[in-house]
Amino acid sequence: MDFQRVTLRHFMKKHSSLIKLPEGIISVYTQIVGPRAKRTIKMALDTGASFTMIPPEKIIAVGHEIPTSQERMVRVSTASGIEYVPLVTIPSLKCLGITVRNLKVVCHNLPSESPVEGLLGLNFLIHLPAFIEFFQKIYRLKEL
Repeated sequence: MDFQRVTLRHFMKKHSSLIKLPEGIISVYTQIVGPRAKRTIKMALDTGASFTMIPPEKIIAVGHEIPTSQERMVRVSTASGIEYVPLVTIPSLKCLGITVRNLKVVCHNLPSESPVEGLLGLNFLIHLPAFIEFFQKIYRLKEL
């Protein structure tokens, strides 16, 4: 563990001039594909979110209806507490050169002062080569 912390600290010192996060987050433009339209929105990578989160108005704009039945709601923790929000499966989401098909997303708005409109959660991020490699390395370290 100490070796990993020293290595990360060393990397950040050596490469901090290459990594600029003016908003304090990693934001990317993402294309949402629905049954009737496509929309591009600015989203943040969020490794703490299980699901990808998209504002309801964007889900509606691409051609989906927002479910109202309790069976299609999921429980999420937000800054304001526990909420039940609609869960929708969108045909595809494209970002960072990856297309994930039939992705389940929660319909919820971020606060108006947020620099992004949505969050890319782990259900999308696990498809990125960098995350796959990261998890493979972690499991290899656990085996040592």
